Amino acid sequence: MTLPLRYLLTAAGAFLLAALSIPLLADELAGFYYRPALAALTHTVTLGWITLTIMGTSFLLVPIALERKIWSERLARWQFWIMGAGIFGMVSHFALGRWNGLAWAAGLVGVGVVCYLVNLGRSLRPLPRWTATAQLLILALGGLLATLALGFLLAVDRNRPFLPGPFFPTLHAHFHLAFLGWVSAMILGVSAGVLPMFLRVGEPKGWGVRVQVWGMALGVPGVTLALLTESRLLPAAALAVAAAAGAYLRQTLWMVRGCRRPQLDWGLRFVLTGAAFVLPTMALGLGFAFGWLRDPRLASAYAVVALGGWTSLTMVGMLLEIVPFLVWSRAYAGRVGDEPATLGRLSWPVVEGASYTLLTPGVIGLALAVAGASPTGITLAGIALSAGAVLFVATLVRMVGHLGAGRAAGRRIFWRLAT
Repeated sequence: MTLPLRYLLTAAGAFLLAALSIPLLADELAGFYYRPALAALTHTVTLGWITLTIMGTSFLLVPIALERKIWSERLARWQFWIMGAGIFGMVSHFALGRWNGLAWAAGLVGVGVVCYLVNLGRSLRPLPRWTATAQLLILALGGLLATLALGFLLAVDRNRPFLPGPFFPTLHAHFHLAFLGWVSAMILGVSAGVLPMFLRVGEPKGWGVRVQVWGMALGVPGVTLALLTESRLLPAAALAVAAAAGAYLRQTLWMVRGCRRPQLDWGLRFVLTGAAFVLPTMALGLGFAFGWLRDPRLASAYAVVALGGWTSLTMVGMLLEIVPFLVWSRAYAGRVGDEPATLGRLSWPVVEGASYTLLTPGVIGLALAVAGASPTGITLAGIALSAGAVLFVATLVRMVGHLGAGRAAGRRIFWRLAT
């Protein structure tokens, strides 16, 4: 159980670093989106926060939801250090605006990703059941591999240009391949496997699941290729992805209606609020796909809503649900009769609620301020996000502190039994 925690806590640190950087980058965020400092911020979020969170979550999800043992925890531990070194190298080179070492850092990230793909590939072979989670997980792994390949080519191209076609369509394809093919597909898969357990409802089935799988399987490659070739098929491919997102929203509403929990904790409120951000994400994405929107400032706002709203709020909620389970399993599961060892004792509702009231309006305010090119608005929103991120990380640190309390309780019980 400590392996997923290693990834999740490091990812939370990257989230905090990204949030604290926003007020300092207000002028850059108010301008054009492709700048060295913003590239560093984006990769801190996408690699340090989102990707490490997904990796840590999958090391828990595969054994529990898919009933498969992780093939090699040793490989996963090596992967953690390789990924960490690569992400640090990439973010540092982006921040300094130096492209000469970027390809090497990207190569390290690539090695870590390959380790992850090999580990999960061996873990999932053969699968006992092809559930919605399993199908979407396979799609996400394919999206990750394709994102890795295109990202590495872009890193090499920065030093020695060789890619055909203009740079920005390729950059946009890379972003959407990562966001849709890797991140969104994994969120859909994790939600199908984990939300039913959190909300105490049945496993999602039927046409809604099929729409999600086929919408992502057809739409993501279509969007990527259409962006690379500047094809007129982009709107059709975007509609396929939008259909998958709409089916995900319908599925989430169905699970909320059938929820058997007496009340929703703050983790689930974060997850459901993140799901609500699918609507503005989808609206902005379709607006760009159909050519109705062209302003670069709205493109930046689209990235904030997609990565900060849907993705980040969902993942904050998932961590507030998953980390207590990991800590409880490690510290208290064997002493249920001896200690007040309920999951509820690990939560910190007051601070979690304060984090929610800061992060949610912070994301909305940041998107509006970026769209309006307002450095002052970006600074204020960044301060709210920074405060919310500090409270979120403080909550996780407090939860993990129970590992030490659990060991101390175990020693007290041992001596009580021995004497």
